[in-house]
Order: sequence, then structure tokens, then C-alpha cells
Amino acid sequence: MNDSAPAKSNAPQRRGRLSPDKRKSQILDAAQALFFAKGWEAVTIADVLAEVGISKGGFYHHFIAKEDLLDGVVNRFTTRALDAADAARGQTDGDALAQFNEFLAESNRWKIEQAKQLRFFLDAMLRPGNELLSYRISNTVADATRPVLRKILVDGVGEGTFDIPDVDLVSETILNLSHGRRETLEAVIRTAEAGDLDAATALLTERMSAEGVLIDRLLGLERGSVALSQSEEYRLMLRAMTQG
Repeated sequence: MNDSAPAKSNAPQRRGRLSPDKRKSQILDAAQALFFAKGWEAVTIADVLAEVGISKGGFYHHFIAKEDLLDGVVNRFTTRALDAADAARGQTDGDALAQFNEFLAESNRWKIEQAKQLRFFLDAMLRPGNELLSYRISNTVADATRPVLRKILVDGVGEGTFDIPDVDLVSETILNLSHGRRETLEAVIRTAEAGDLDAATALLTERMSAEGVLIDRLLGLERGSVALSQSEEYRLMLRAMTQG
């Protein structure tokens, strides 16, 4: 026996600590996977703790409530959509209007690809009694979108494409349009689930067309300039959401 050999320790190896940002991201990863798999109502904080393998103290160091998890998931989901749309805008030749329309088109393409995940957010927003949660989700999306939209508007004003008296006021007005869509979205999803995609698409197209006309006026453009309403994309998105 070699007495000089170091003794083996049976003590467990200490696992490296994650940085606060990485731990927060890990918690959001787990919450997002659980939310998308089980739905908002079915997931508890205990489920998230078990998935990540942390204590309540570790959780509450980063989040106060389950709603804060949803804010984080909505924010990262929206940010990814904005990144894709803004990249497409940046590669588009033409003036600010052409770039804005490409931004909107790419946003719709991204929503089609992520339709199943979007359905989770819609279910959470449209569930009876979840009006405050719906408002919270809309506000989180608006907060993420605001700087991107503002840049588009500022660029358009700078080149003379948009005629806007107050960029921030117009930006807020456009973002706040989403708060009035709840009843329309409820009818759209209900109609699509009943199997009438044509009628559901028409309902959504009508609403978004009206918003497009309003945005044209806010930006000082001719009617039909902003391509907010895209019927075929809406149809594809609704089919993916409701019929798989």
C-alpha cells in the first residue's frame, strides 16, 4: 500500500454556481417549457422549482410571482420576433414605409412558424376572468416593441416619408391598439375552432384593416400604404393554431 497516495474523499463535488443572469434564464427556460406543454393555469411555481431543482428562496431572488415568469417568457418571445422582423427590415431597400411593411410581413411569417406557442398566450389572455392578465401581456409586448417602432417612425420622419406631429404619442397610440382586440380575437378563435377558417380570417382581416387605415392617418400616408392586414398569412396562422 502506498501511504503517500492522497486519500479519496467521499464528499459530493460542489457544483459551480450559476451567475444571476444564467439562473434567471434557466428558470425562464423551465417555465416556458412547462407553460407551452401544460398551459398557464396548470403550471405552479412548485412545478418550476422541481424542474429547475432550486429552492423557493432561489426562485424568489429573481421573481415575485408566477405572473412575473409570464412577463419574462412574453418578453423573450416578443424580443425574438422583433429581432427577426427588424433584421428583415434592415435588409430591405427603399424608404421607411417599405421597410416598415417588410417588418410587418416578417412579423406575420414568424407568427405562423410559432403559432402553437402563440396559442398559449392567446389562451391565457382570452380565458374568462383573465382580463388583467391579458392587459399585462399586452403591456409587456408593447414595452418590448416600443423602441423598435419608435426607431422606424423617427427614420420615416427624418427622410420625410412620415408626417408625424409627435413620434412618442403616435407610437403609443399604435401600440395601444392591441388593447381593443380582445373581443375580436375571442370571436376569431371561436370561429376558427368551429372549423370556419374563412369566416375567422375575414373577422381578423376586417379588424386589422381598420387598424391599418388608422395607422395610415397617424403617419400622414395615403390609405392602404401600411400593409398591416395580410389575409393569407392570417389564415395560415389560424389553421396552425386551431387545427394543427
